[in-house]
Amino acid sequence: CSPILLAQEKDDALKKKYAQVLGDYEFSMDTQVMVVSFWIEGGVILGAPEGETPSEITPIEGQELKFEADVEGMLYELTFVKDESGKVTSCIMVVQDMEITGVKLEK
Repeated sequence: CSPILLAQEKDDALKKKYAQVLGDYEFSMDTQVMVVSFWIEGGVILGAPEGETPSEITPIEGQELKFEADVEGMLYELTFVKDESGKVTSCIMVVQDMEITGVKLEK
């Protein structure tokens, strides 16, 4: 097994496990709108606003849809929220006691 193949298998396993949270979310703050994308690459989950450097988001042990990310020394908590049908429709981002909800964009 080559390292590239192993990395691809790990990416595929992560994509399967976290498929429901991957995608683009639109966060609105006052007059600003920011689209944050989440994807799998290199065996980790990454997230970033459009045009910015991606940061790794780490699953929180024992919390199915909760993640955290350290971005330039600031801790972000991400909680993905399901609707009644069990589909992830939004993400709550908490940073420095500020809470912003992002709506998942349909592809």
